[in-house]
Amino acid sequence: MKNIKLLQGFTEHFNRNLFLYAITLLFMCIGIVIGVYSVKYMDVSVKTELVKFLMSCSSSLNSESIDKKYILYNALKNNFSIILVIWFLGLTLLGSPLILVVDIIKGYTIGFTSSIIISGFGTKGVLLNLLAIFPQNLIYLPCIIISSVLAIEFSISLLKNKSMNREGNLIQIISYSSIYAFLVIIMILGFIIEIYFTPNMLKILV
Repeated sequence: MKNIKLLQGFTEHFNRNLFLYAITLLFMCIGIVIGVYSVKYMDVSVKTELVKFLMSCSSSLNSESIDKKYILYNALKNNFSIILVIWFLGLTLLGSPLILVVDIIKGYTIGFTSSIIISGFGTKGVLLNLLAIFPQNLIYLPCIIISSVLAIEFSISLLKNKSMNREGNLIQIISYSSIYAFLVIIMILGFIIEIYFTPNMLKILV
């Protein structure tokens, strides 16, 4: 019963914010395209150095033990920090444009990383992206998109309800923040994939 109510609530939220979802996804895609083209038109010497660094990192996978704490630290830094920034921007009256900038940056990192991997490994780079880069991002990206829409919606509601008293604002903020706590719990699955699944797939493919 709770699952049905949760699904109904999300469906209503999605239908109510369909335009915001389209805009957020568009900005994410713009970032991905910019990332891909930045690699394509990058100076040859810089690209060569990046590919060499990538190759050296991959060649050391079989000779060194996997540092799970370091991978977890990077996963938290690269994804949890984004959720935290988006959450904070949603609490500000003019956070909406900055949230879209964050989405572009996240899209850029994915596009850049995927493109440089393909440049370094060719056909094998496509497999690396599919099996070692995309799985965790199938968790991260929806969470970031949903959090962006929630933050923009909340920021707009603050602009519309400037006259709301402090108690009313506090109740809204608690409700708003509780959804982010739920998204972070979902992101833990992405962390598990990145820590345990991705390194093993990299070892096999490289």
